[in-house]
Amino acid sequence: MEAKKLVGWNVRRLRVAKGLTIEELAGRADADASFVARLERGQVNVGIVMLARLAKPLGAKLADFMVEPEVGAKPPKPLKAGRKPGR
Repeated sequence: MEAKKLVGWNVRRLRVAKGLTIEELAGRADADASFVARLERGQVNVGIVMLARLAKPLGAKLADFMVEPEVGAKPPKPLKAGRKPGR
């Protein structure tokens, strides 16, 4: 898998596991939501400083962004649309 797509796959995997929207992750990482969306789609290169900023709200280590998915693994499903209860 291409490096940009691998990092994007893992950002999405970690974000969905935490139950965060793209906007929530971007806000907590002081990043632009459209950048995070493009990153998850493997469309942009990301620097180590931005990865470190994304890792903190995800509770991840930098190495977690380079985890190879199992053969045949499907991308994480998107979160359900709409606002979450209690927000």
